[in-house]
Amino acid sequence: MRDFLRFVSRHGVIFMIALVVLVAIVVVVGRSPSPVQQQAGVERPPVVVATFSLIGDWLRQVGGEHIDVRVLTPVGAEVHEWELQPRNFMDLESADIVVYNGLMLEQWMPQVKVATGADVSLIDLAELSDYPVQPIVTGDFAGDPDPHLWMDPRAVQAFVAVIADALAEFDSQNAVAYRTRAEAYKEELGALHVEISEQLAAIPEQARVLITSEAAFPYFANAYDFFHDGIWGNNAEVEGSPRQIMRITGIIEERQPPAVFWESTISDRYVRSIAEDAGVEVAGPLYVDSLGPAGSGAETYIDMMRHNARLIAQALGEGS
Repeated sequence: MRDFLRFVSRHGVIFMIALVVLVAIVVVVGRSPSPVQQQAGVERPPVVVATFSLIGDWLRQVGGEHIDVRVLTPVGAEVHEWELQPRNFMDLESADIVVYNGLMLEQWMPQVKVATGADVSLIDLAELSDYPVQPIVTGDFAGDPDPHLWMDPRAVQAFVAVIADALAEFDSQNAVAYRTRAEAYKEELGALHVEISEQLAAIPEQARVLITSEAAFPYFANAYDFFHDGIWGNNAEVEGSPRQIMRITGIIEERQPPAVFWESTISDRYVRSIAEDAGVEVAGPLYVDSLGPAGSGAETYIDMMRHNARLIAQALGEGS
């Protein structure tokens, strides 16, 4: 209830506009079958809606050709405060399953829940995986569970198991395929965790300081033994306030990291300003809340994590 009231207080106007749009859509098209469904004897694959691009990648890894994946938040967009677009409502209208991260990452999930019918399965990955959570380290939401579990590949292994179960339950005809693909992908994720651990092991202890714009790396820091902090704790709060700047500047002066980092979905201006004043290097972008565009080297989750590990190793290892 506290999270819902927090959402309404921040987004009341947007929420009401979305409800009006939703009502209009329902009046015009209702929950009527899609054209493919209306063709007698023709089956369509389940429509599975992901709230943002990383979940879309995991769904494709597990579902393959057996599912039709739609993604609400496009690559490069900020997931925390995404505003649902008309095309998003159209995808939700067609959805059989909606898969989301949970832990208030998607501040706009109340709109999604209103837009979907009672027969649509809503899959909360954080809740259903039961993966141990880390707290948000600073800011307005300090102490609340941090939603960025996927920055530890072992958490994604747990997410993938939830996805496979959900797909198999909905589409039992392809259950074996889902579970087989999930197990193969989980093996890749396990190998990824070992690879990243070995790559980052060369960074000296005094340089293992990961300072970012949003403090979105507690799971990464816990998995790979870094001290971590950020200018702000969550992209849903005020960004770059004087109090935040003063606090993180003090930490940088104390810890003396070789570099500080910025993330792909937000501006680098605050990090660059702080780094200039503190006399440290700036590195980025790191990818957290979105996969990268074509040509970025971060187009899939595994590629994204490899990109991040390589950048961190170069900035903190070579600069130390």
